[in-house]
Amino acid sequence: MRVSICIATYGSSEWEELAWSRAYPSCKSQNPHEVLVFHDPDGSIASVRNEVGNTARGDWLLYCDADDELAPGYLGAMERAAERAGDGPVLLTPAVQLIRKGRPGEPFFFDRGISLRDDNWLVVGTLLRRELFLEVGGFEDYAHGFEDFSLWSKCFRVGATVVKVPDAIYRYHVNPNSKHKVGWRDHKWQVATHQRVVAELAEWEAAR
Repeated sequence: MRVSICIATYGSSEWEELAWSRAYPSCKSQNPHEVLVFHDPDGSIASVRNEVGNTARGDWLLYCDADDELAPGYLGAMERAAERAGDGPVLLTPAVQLIRKGRPGEPFFFDRGISLRDDNWLVVGTLLRRELFLEVGGFEDYAHGFEDFSLWSKCFRVGATVVKVPDAIYRYHVNPNSKHKVGWRDHKWQVATHQRVVAELAEWEAAR
């Protein structure tokens, strides 16, 4: 299993600095095929992630946000899950551990029993084969929280199955000033954007 771990940032240089100081050490310790750190001050969340995904050399892609971490044993747990899953298209998704003010909570899954056609419960640390990433066109340029929903939903719509990997733990540092948190404070915008993305995903699926 040749995994490329991708840490892509944009905008302020503080995000690139955080990528190197927090995300990178936890990713590098996993002993992957390669860890790619890329920053574009003029980019977007989709453009920087797609840039890394398109140039990665691994058979699998694993994205990690700059302010998050992969717990020890993450990649090993994913490799074992991939072996069990076989050759079909899969999304290997980790458990999430929220870190609030330095205090870790119990790992859990966001799964509420809702289809990926309609809502997202996968985190960015979900693994997918690079060929599947390229087949569906990578990330779309939606606002934070919707760009990964779009990717996972497109994969699901072309036949990918979701495999939960409880031994792989994605450490999500809760930051009230993160781009994700700031954008989602407007509930009306959140609902309207969700409805638009779901409609556009349906159009994308019908056009295939």
